[in-house]
Amino acid sequence: MHPLLLQSLFPLLLITSFLSVHVELSLGQDNEQYAQCGEDINCGGVGGITYPFWGVNRANYCGLPGFEVKCVDNTPMINMSNINYRILKMNSIASSVTVARQDYWKTICPLTYVNTSINFSLFSYTSEVTNLTFYYGCNTSVPGLTSSYQVCSTNKGNITVSYVTQSPPSDPVANGACKNGVIVPVFTTAVVALEANQMTIGESVDGGSELDLEIDDDQCNRCVETGGKCGLNTTNGGFSCFCHDQAYATICNTTSLGRQGMPALCHFLINYRL
Repeated sequence: MHPLLLQSLFPLLLITSFLSVHVELSLGQDNEQYAQCGEDINCGGVGGITYPFWGVNRANYCGLPGFEVKCVDNTPMINMSNINYRILKMNSIASSVTVARQDYWKTICPLTYVNTSINFSLFSYTSEVTNLTFYYGCNTSVPGLTSSYQVCSTNKGNITVSYVTQSPPSDPVANGACKNGVIVPVFTTAVVALEANQMTIGESVDGGSELDLEIDDDQCNRCVETGGKCGLNTTNGGFSCFCHDQAYATICNTTSLGRQGMPALCHFLINYRL
């Protein structure tokens, strides 16, 4: 190569080499919080469980208080009001999660009769949910109850179980017609299929119900759009945006990559003499 051509290309080659090395070093030195919170919860075959959830392989600063997930028998679960819920699916775009009660999983004969209860400061029911109510130990003549009865075996003997998709004229438990009643929310589409005999009662319950997440979507989206991972500031309890270089209060500093060392290079190039 001609000496003059090589000399003229030297600044370009220097810039290219510097940027290549600097980017590789920057990407190899992601801060621990960024790396940790870039992982989905690893439990069973359910993917995409991320912020605001934490637990298992995600540190507590990767989510929000009340959204802890535990891996039980290879199943992601969250506990609300002493009831365990299986996480069936998370929709990050819609900011919702589909859950099903663990005590009703593959059965309609739970050990205890407890109404479904969620933390409304963290979750809310979507418009696609309908209450399914189970009644236990009822008289067969109770009006409004399904004529399809099943039997649950208990340590006190067998008891009948029936269900309704709409509230009966009067509360069967309050008037003494049934011993216990339990409300279990399910998808409205499952109720329609159940009423049309296109789905079994077990299938409708195991399909779970959808909950909206009561979080600041805009705040997290702004962080993600700048290349960050949403998380928690464990010092003040506020939001943190974990980025390649460090944590920020709102969004990543997009000018931070390559910022260090650039002034010296620019000074060299300005003073370079051909």
